[in-house]
Amino acid sequence: MAKKKIRVGLIGCGGNMRGAHIPRLKADGRVELVAVADPEEASARQLLEAWGAEAAYYADYRQMLGADALDGVLISSPHSTHYAQARYALERDLHVLVEKPLTTKARHAQALIELAAERERVLVVSYQRNFYPAYAYARELVQKGALGELKGVVAYVTQNWGGKGWRMVPELAGGGMFMDTGSHLVAAVLWITGLTPVKVAAFMDKRGKRVDMDAVVNARFRGGALGSLSFVGSASRHDERLAIHGDEGTLVFHLHQWQVREVLLNGEPLEVPKRVREDTPDAAFLRWIRNGGKGYEPADFAVQVAKFTEAAYRSLGQKRR
Repeated sequence: MAKKKIRVGLIGCGGNMRGAHIPRLKADGRVELVAVADPEEASARQLLEAWGAEAAYYADYRQMLGADALDGVLISSPHSTHYAQARYALERDLHVLVEKPLTTKARHAQALIELAAERERVLVVSYQRNFYPAYAYARELVQKGALGELKGVVAYVTQNWGGKGWRMVPELAGGGMFMDTGSHLVAAVLWITGLTPVKVAAFMDKRGKRVDMDAVVNARFRGGALGSLSFVGSASRHDERLAIHGDEGTLVFHLHQWQVREVLLNGEPLEVPKRVREDTPDAAFLRWIRNGGKGYEPADFAVQVAKFTEAAYRSLGQKRR
């Protein structure tokens, strides 16, 4: 049976939407791009050229959501605008996929999760690592107790970040490397482990920029586990490691230049069952819309990411845990 056609609108037509989301939507084969919204028409025209077909253009996303019949909307815009845009879409009973982070404020993240549940809509946050087979299986192992009681987490991500455009404007970005690329690492830690942060202490350096370039965040989690996470935006390239330690086992992830290079369970390569398949946020979003939400899991962890992030910046400003 042919897949149901899904009508979508896009909010934000920049490089991330063009380079990441458009290829995934095209790969689905049954997505109708009805309309796009972006304050800069040139960006919208560039995106539609990549899509290969025309669609209605709006400078204001509210006009788009009020004018066209859609099933869902994808949002890739400055971080500080996510809340208002996602809320506006959910209030109109649209399914929503939003780029990370979900919001820059924890109370806004919680409000969106609750609104999506109330409206019975799918709300997906585009954290790609959550859809990698090794990460999904590692989460299963942790939930089943394969590592025993979790005692500690050590992680870092490096990048020649630099930030461009709105990412260097605090009011739009909400923060720097830590808020942007760093959000992926925070999400992976909290999603895989299920740990709840209760105390954080942060150290950051802007390296002469308007937003943070480098950061270290130490954390205490409910139950007593400790963590240390580093975010280095002034490095030469991307490198990323995540080590999760329990009293009965250890998991270690290594990514380099955005590719998973190695995942070790107790020092040996992790063998991922064939049943755990490669996925993407976009493919899952479309699948959950089609099947009425079968297999969908609310992004509650994104609230913890927002709390962790907000607390880190507050720690920095107040110079205390």
